[in-house]
Amino acid sequence: MLITFESKKEIEELRKSLEINAAEKNFGVMGVHDISKTLENKGFRLDYRCLILEICSPRFAKQVLEQNPEVSTALPCRIAVYEHQSHRVVATLSPRAIVELFKAPGLYKVAEEVENILKEIMQKSI
Repeated sequence: MLITFESKKEIEELRKSLEINAAEKNFGVMGVHDISKTLENKGFRLDYRCLILEICSPRFAKQVLEQNPEVSTALPCRIAVYEHQSHRVVATLSPRAIVELFKAPGLYKVAEEVENILKEIMQKSI
């Protein structure tokens, strides 16, 4: 269900690479959340950096939402970037697994295509 890749790049370098590579695949970056800073600002320190990038392809989003509006609760796609020991991890939830949770077999082909693109974005970024 979880797709992960490891990298020795710094967090900010990974973030920038993910943004560039997502754009090359026609996925827009809708937001970047620095979870570490947000928690620290609320008085809860995290011992490592953690970013969440929200990305979306309008074409795929429209296909999914036309078939099943309930899936909107799982949109946009999220890619996490966090430090773990001496390396960095880039991770996302499998779109195919998400479609299975919604019991929406008609979306499996779209989910598979999106998953393959997310893997490409992540692999090229690490």
